[in-house]
Amino acid sequence: MTHAKKIKLGLVALCVATSQSWAQQASVTLYGLIDGGIAYQTLTGPNEYSQSRLGLASGMQTTSRWGMRGQEPLGNGFTANFQLEGSLDVTNGAALANGRLFGTQSWVGLSKNDSAGYFRVGRQSGYAPEFFLPIDPFRGGLGQARMAFAFGSANSNTKYSNLIKLMVEPASGLRVGAGYSFSPQMNTYYFDGAKSIGAGSDYNDSTTNNTRLITLGVSYNKGPLMLAATYDQVMPNGADPRLPSNIANSPNIREWIVGGKYDFGAIQISAAVGQNKGGAINVQGVSFTTIGKPTIDINSWGGGQGAIIFDPNMNFNSYMLGFTLPINSASKIFSSWTRAANNGTTKANNNVGAQDGYGIGYQYDFTARTNMYVATSYSINPGFIAGTTSFYVVSGLRHRF
Repeated sequence: MTHAKKIKLGLVALCVATSQSWAQQASVTLYGLIDGGIAYQTLTGPNEYSQSRLGLASGMQTTSRWGMRGQEPLGNGFTANFQLEGSLDVTNGAALANGRLFGTQSWVGLSKNDSAGYFRVGRQSGYAPEFFLPIDPFRGGLGQARMAFAFGSANSNTKYSNLIKLMVEPASGLRVGAGYSFSPQMNTYYFDGAKSIGAGSDYNDSTTNNTRLITLGVSYNKGPLMLAATYDQVMPNGADPRLPSNIANSPNIREWIVGGKYDFGAIQISAAVGQNKGGAINVQGVSFTTIGKPTIDINSWGGGQGAIIFDPNMNFNSYMLGFTLPINSASKIFSSWTRAANNGTTKANNNVGAQDGYGIGYQYDFTARTNMYVATSYSINPGFIAGTTSFYVVSGLRHRF
C-alpha cells in the first residue's frame, strides 16, 4: 500500500470515528400522535335556531400531529435543540394550522442540562398553554369541555409566530419566563362598535407596522402542589390604515390567569381565575360569534385556532373548577366547570349572557402509548349569546409514536 493510500484511509477512518462520536452525542427523534373518533353535537340558539351533526372527527382529545425534535451537546452544560411539528386532520390527511408544514411548533434554541430554563426563537406557544395544560383536567382537549373555553390564551392550539422566549429556573421547582412576538400572525380583527374589520396576519419586519404580543409566566411545581400565573398582552398595528379610532385610542388586549392544582392522592383538584380586557385572544366561542353576529353556524363551532379580536368594550372574567379522579393505574375520570362572565359594554353580540360550560370525561390506557376516551359537555350561552346551548359527546382512540 502506498503512502498516499495510507493517508487517505487514515482520513476516512478519522471521519468515520468523528461522525460516530457526533452521532453518539447528538440525536434527532421522529415522533407523532394520532387521535380520531366520532362526535355528536347539537346547537340551539335564538330565533328557533337548531342544528345537529354526527360524524368522524380528528384530534378531539389532542390535535393529531407529527414532528421532529433534536439536540446536540455544546459543552459546559449547554445543549442546542430544535423542534419542528405539524398538525393534521386524521380523517382526510389535510394539514391544519392554515396549511403550515410545521404550524404547531417551529423553533430553535438553547437549554441548560441542569435546569428547566431555555432560550427559543420561532413559532411556539405562549406561557399560558405551557403552564396550564397540566392544571386543566381536560389537558387542553375535548372541545368546549376544556379550560380554554373561557381562557383564550390557554388554548393549546394558540401558537405565536416570530416569538422569542426566555425561561429561567431561579430555584428548584420555580420557573419564570418572558416572551415577545414581533408578529403572532394570528387572524386579527378590529371591532369599531358596529362592524368587524379584518386586519390579516402578515409580517413585514417593521417594528410598528405589525400586531405585536408580550407573554409572561411563572410556575411553581413541588410535590403535590402546582401553581401558575400568566399574562398576555396584544398591541395593535399602529400603522394600519384600517385601525379604528376607538381601538387606536384605547388600551391593548390584556389577559391574566392565576390557578393551580393539588394532588391529594385519591383525587386532584384544579382551579383558575382570570380576566380579559380590550378584546379576546382565541377564546373558543367568542372568536366567531363576535365576528359573525348574530347568526350561529354549527360548522364554525368547536375549537381550532380562532382569532385575536380588538374590542375596547369587551371585558370578561373567567373561572374554572375541576377534578381528576384516578380509578386505577390505567383509568381516570375528569370533570370541570368553566365560566366567562361578560362585564363590558360590547355591542358585538346581541343579548349578551354569561357563558357556562360543564364537562366530564373518562380515559382508559391500554398501554403507555395508546388510550381510549369518552367525554360529554354542555354549554349555556356559548360565545356570550343569551339563549344559546351546545351539547357535545365524543369518543375516540389516541396513539403516540
